[in-house]
Amino acid sequence: MAQKYLITSALPYVNNILHIGHLVGCLLPSDVYARFCRAMGRDVLYIGGSDEHGTPSEVGALKENIPVEEYVDKYRAKHLDAVRDFKLSFDLYGRTHTKTHEKLIHELFERLDSQGMITEKASMQPYSVNEKKFLADRYVVGTCPRCGYDHAYGNECDKCSASLDPDELINPHSATDPTSPVEMRETKHLYFKLSAMQDKLRAWINSRKGWPKTATAIANKWLDEGLRDNPITRDLKWGIPVNKPGYEDKVFYVWFDAPWGYVSISQAATDDWASWWKNPDCHYTEFMAKDNISFHSIFFPAYELAMNDNWKTVDTLKGQNFLNFNGAKVSKSTGNGIFLDDALSIAPSDCWRYALIASAPETDDVDFTTTRFAEIVNKDLNGLLGNFVSRVCKLTEKNFGLNVPKTNGIDGELAKQINEKIAELTAALDACEFRKSIAALRGIYSIANEYMTAHEPWALIKNGDMDAAAAVLNECFQMIDLFARVSAPVMPDTAEKIQNIFGGKHDLSWPTKYEHRIENGETFVVPDNLFTRIDDATVADINERFTAK
Repeated sequence: MAQKYLITSALPYVNNILHIGHLVGCLLPSDVYARFCRAMGRDVLYIGGSDEHGTPSEVGALKENIPVEEYVDKYRAKHLDAVRDFKLSFDLYGRTHTKTHEKLIHELFERLDSQGMITEKASMQPYSVNEKKFLADRYVVGTCPRCGYDHAYGNECDKCSASLDPDELINPHSATDPTSPVEMRETKHLYFKLSAMQDKLRAWINSRKGWPKTATAIANKWLDEGLRDNPITRDLKWGIPVNKPGYEDKVFYVWFDAPWGYVSISQAATDDWASWWKNPDCHYTEFMAKDNISFHSIFFPAYELAMNDNWKTVDTLKGQNFLNFNGAKVSKSTGNGIFLDDALSIAPSDCWRYALIASAPETDDVDFTTTRFAEIVNKDLNGLLGNFVSRVCKLTEKNFGLNVPKTNGIDGELAKQINEKIAELTAALDACEFRKSIAALRGIYSIANEYMTAHEPWALIKNGDMDAAAAVLNECFQMIDLFARVSAPVMPDTAEKIQNIFGGKHDLSWPTKYEHRIENGETFVVPDNLFTRIDDATVADINERFTAK
């Protein structure tokens, strides 16, 4: 029986349109890995969705002057468009504002309470006098005490990723009414006893293998500073209502409810959800950007472990750094960066998928420029891949017709070179090392081009050595078939187009070695060009449209 592989992508807030940073931070790497695992024959459950609760949704709805549920539905629809447009192969791209999710959160809270892990505490919280309400999380804006950023929120700083309490902010004010006086007043909240999990979490994190250095460093920083009990309720109207007497006017903190969205969406995806989430032999991989690492390396596993109920904790936490665009942070307000509703007007989804994975910010923040994007598309995709396929098909059609020329066997030296790259590519994808995987994939394309250049089938044809030319071109068609298989996790549309050259009758299973699957005399069609060059004028136009002035 194939081992089960559980794969989750961080759930983006539905408070804006997704951009290329979201795509490369969690959505695309998780999809590439899920597609690879399926091609390997593994039993995969791949889950993603919308994080719909908390202050980002409330604040966004207030700014647009529409009901919060309407606001959430509006942006979720745009997220679903991006999932479709960029061929993200989730088993279910769900949401957290569902009855299934609410029922789960209520059950989990009762379980933690029964385990003695919930306590009640009174604390001083910012209160907006004019608005007559407590200000939770992103309703409070001020200066970060750690890095000095002047637009930090009451729960975290987007610049340095510090987790904050509202009373730590310098010069705090209301996000929705900056003129309102803010006072600290007493209110009661429910707290999770995170401090009691210090030793258990330390042992758990020490047992994890293959985490990126960034993820391990962030987790250990929290542990080294000492874990503090954290409030899991908020003074808000939008969210999961708290199922405890005396807390009817509060909701659960979004970062208490959101990670469990992976489970509730799994419950909506399959009746067999427990065979992943309650199975210690399942391999669980999470994908996210670094600003989410603390919640997935500390808080979510702490909740799971505190349940004492056999919940599956993450094995591989793939935390990415940030992707900037043309030297600055991607930002809708400044007009810098490419948002996914605009991206396809520039290039097809596979171009973005390949170029972003090639630029994945795995070890450091990466500046993704339009020039780099054009170079990758032009050199790798149009040059190495697209031109090879076109030249082989057109040369063969001209001299042999629309049947694959005959050969007497595989080229041993070629097979050896390609097998080394297949092994590299397989190992890189299995380890979620995406830039290494693109280097190996590019290597396979390069070997094919070098083979064709060295053997010069056009010269063999000119000299009348048709048998030798046929053997070379047959080998080239075998490599075209291989291209489809090894490219499919990164470029699913391109893989399908390549397989359609042969009528779509060959599967896209993952190759363990180079082999001849295309039969002598098999029919083929000459495809349209797989890719189009991005010229200097297009680069200039992209910069003009999407770079902050």
